[in-house]
This record gives sequence, C-alpha cells and structure tokens, in this order.
Amino acid sequence: MKKIFLFLILLFMLVIISRAEAATIIVDDDIEEANYQNIQDAVDNATSDDTILVYPGNYTENVYVDKELKIVSLSGNPDDTVIRAANSEDDVFNVVADNVTIKGFGISGARTDQYGDDKAGIYFEGVNNSVIKKNNVFSNGYGIFLLDSYNNTLTENNAYMSGIGGIFLWNSSNNKLNNNLINATNHEGIYIYTSSNNNEISNNTVTYAGFGIDLVYCENNKIVNNTISNTVSGIFLSKSSRNFLISNVANLNSWSGIDLEYSTENTLYNNTANFNNNNGIFLIESRDNRLDYNNVSNNAEYGININNSSRNNVLTGNIANSNGKKNIHVVDPENNTINGLAQEVPFQGSVLTIITIITITLILGKSIYNQHFK
Repeated sequence: MKKIFLFLILLFMLVIISRAEAATIIVDDDIEEANYQNIQDAVDNATSDDTILVYPGNYTENVYVDKELKIVSLSGNPDDTVIRAANSEDDVFNVVADNVTIKGFGISGARTDQYGDDKAGIYFEGVNNSVIKKNNVFSNGYGIFLLDSYNNTLTENNAYMSGIGGIFLWNSSNNKLNNNLINATNHEGIYIYTSSNNNEISNNTVTYAGFGIDLVYCENNKIVNNTISNTVSGIFLSKSSRNFLISNVANLNSWSGIDLEYSTENTLYNNTANFNNNNGIFLIESRDNRLDYNNVSNNAEYGININNSSRNNVLTGNIANSNGKKNIHVVDPENNTINGLAQEVPFQGSVLTIITIITITLILGKSIYNQHFK
C-alpha cells in the first residue's frame, strides 16, 4: 500500500512538472496537421505561458485573450500573416490578461459598433507588463488602444489609415511607446489622455494626422526624439503639467510645431520646430514653462509666440531665424523672462533686400564710371 501511495505522488509530480513547461501551439489555416486552424481555438485551449505560433495566411476572426500568452507569427512578417475582423463591430484583438505578447501580424477591419463607438485593431483593458511589437495595424477605428493599462511596451508597430487615432492611451501609465510609425489618421497620431502619466514616448514618426502627439490632462511624460510633420499641430499639450519634450522635430505642420494650452511646468529642450504655417512654438494661457535651446526658424508667423495670459515662462538660448512676422513674440514681456538668444537674425527678406540694393548700386556705379571716366 505504501508503494502504491509513493507511486501516485511521483506520478502527480511528473504531471505538474510536464505542465510547467510551456507548450508551443501551431496555428495554420491551410494545413490539417496543425494543432488548430484559427487563433481563437488555440487561445481557448492554451494554458498560461504557452506560445501560439501562427503560420502565414489570412485569418478572419476576432481574438479574445484572457490568459498569459505569447501570440506570434512564424515569419515575423505582418504582410503575410494577416488577421481581419470577422465582426467589424468588435476589436480584432481584445486582451484582458497580463503578460501577453502580440507580435508580427497585419491587423485590420475593426470599425464602429452599434452604439457608434470606434473599435481597435488591438485593445488592452486592465492589462499590465505586455508587449505589442512589429505589427501593421491598419484600417481600424483605433490602431492600438490601451485603457487602464500599465507597464506595457509598444514598439516597432505601423498604425495607419485609422479612423480616429493611431495609438490611444486612456488612464494608462508607465508605458513605453518606441519606434512606431503612425500616418494617415483623421485625428490624433498618438493620443495620451486623462491621467496617463509617466509614459515614455520616443523615436516615433507621425505624419499626415490631425494632431501628431496629443497630451490632455496628463503629467510627467517624456516625449523624446520624435519626428512629426504634415499634421495640424506637431505636439499639442492641453491642461497638462510637468512633461518633458526633448529633441523632437516638428516641422511642416499647418498650425504650430509645438502648442501648449492651459499647461504648466513643462520643459521644452532642444526641439526643432521649423517651416510651420503659423508658429514654431505657441503658448496660450500657459505658465511656469521652460523653453531652452530650441530651434524655431522659417515659420510663417512667429518662431516663439507667448500669448494670452501666459506668465512666468522662461526662455533661454533659443535659435530663432527668418520667421515671417517676428522671431520671438511675447504679449506680456514683464511677466515672462528671455535670458538671451543663441541666435536671432532679422527676417531673411530684409537681408535679401540689402544684398539686392548693394548689387544694383555696384552695377550702376560701374556703368556710370564707364560712361564718364573712360
């Protein structure tokens, strides 16, 4: 009897050990020998920590993920492993578990539900410590949407042709958004909204969007080394405080390169905001901000425009050249501080005028000299 009892204990331990080793589950829409032919069946039958390996193909489904899994394409190529929404009124990926990885897919077809709410290519709700990497997320309401989600990494994704926005964070903090490409969105490229704090947004490229990077009611985010062009405003802060905008390039936008409204105690350092249709940097009703060593040149109106009840802002060492109306425009200079410009030259048109006058004078002078003294 004792031997039987020991055998049962050993068998039980072997079963536990065997399940502790995460399995790899194969999904292929063409091969019957695969474990499953659609991703949702694989998710339903997987155990936490398993890897679901998806072979190239076109998958028409909406995937609900409620356990810790790695869901990755075999090829790593989002062009040959594409998931399209079976139901356009739902998210393509709806994730509610922590420690999930979604990598290497083309993801498309989430539109608007019966209540008029836009759906996402990848939707996280209450998700932590997860990774979204190297996906092409296109033709959805939102590309990637995080709600109440923390400590996630979104990297090397392409989000384009979205109805509302490329990447949207709502009440989501301590996330990293790095090296993503967002274009052709009707509204925001990257939208950081309401109590989304301490996020790192770096090395992203946003083009042809309503607003490039938009922060509303947010604090302590780091916006670093992003490139934004052909939007309304490159980087837009509204009612946001203590954020750091460092070494971003915001050129060729239809309003301003960087726009702060009702925002306080932000730091703008070493940004480039050139060739915008209005201002390089524009502050309205904003106070206690620092603008240090930014390059704001060749904008249609102002390089830096400190307007409408903006007070206690400090400007140091900014380069402002060849702006259409004025390089540095401060409505209330007594309550803002300009510590000195690294460089400020007059509007280029005046320089050209002087050169033209000198050239004409030299030509006429030579002609007169030849006529009368030779």
